[in-house]
Amino acid sequence: MNKVMKLSLAVAVLLGLGIISAKIGMDVLTPERIRDFILSFGWLAPVLYVLIYTIRPLFLFPAIILSLTGGMTFGPWWGTLLDLIGATLGSFLAFGLARKLGRETIQKWMGRRLTLWDQQLEQQGFKAIFLLRLIPLVPFDAVNYGAGLSKVRFRDYALATPFGIIPGAFAYNYLGHSLHAIFSPTFYFAIILVVILAVVPFFFKRRQQQKNSMDYGVEQQK
Repeated sequence: MNKVMKLSLAVAVLLGLGIISAKIGMDVLTPERIRDFILSFGWLAPVLYVLIYTIRPLFLFPAIILSLTGGMTFGPWWGTLLDLIGATLGSFLAFGLARKLGRETIQKWMGRRLTLWDQQLEQQGFKAIFLLRLIPLVPFDAVNYGAGLSKVRFRDYALATPFGIIPGAFAYNYLGHSLHAIFSPTFYFAIILVVILAVVPFFFKRRQQQKNSMDYGVEQQK
């Protein structure tokens, strides 16, 4: 019965994606095209947006495009909220799949990136996931699947994920909203937010390198 349910779910997802592909056109998946498709469902548009965002990790579709779509479609505040719900549910889905399928299956898919996770996530849990979400040094979906294959507790993962993705979700939703009035003050402010989001990881990485160098120097003195 479980196998039948899983197969039915997989078929339903594939059929849904086939319909979306035919409606939108997979070769031109721009925020504008996705917005028009979502809005064609009327009052169900927010539900559809969250659903698409939830299954997105299964196909590694760029999260940024959907975030821009959310801001363009629902505005920066509602877009961020729906983005947060969908991205969180999608991250739970990817985490669960990684735990279910096991390391060998995902290893073939993601390669050496998995080696980055085991020790750090097992020891630091909440802090490691929160920082990886807040300061995106590693791709979003790599965090999802890598965490699922590590020994991090789901409780830590589930708590850290939504808090860590809020800044990025707001920045890209705000940028998507600003595309209605390009070259306006709102647009330039959105660009500044995104630039800050992109630059912060470099400062964070440099600080970590300096800290590691200092720690190494202390160990050498001992």
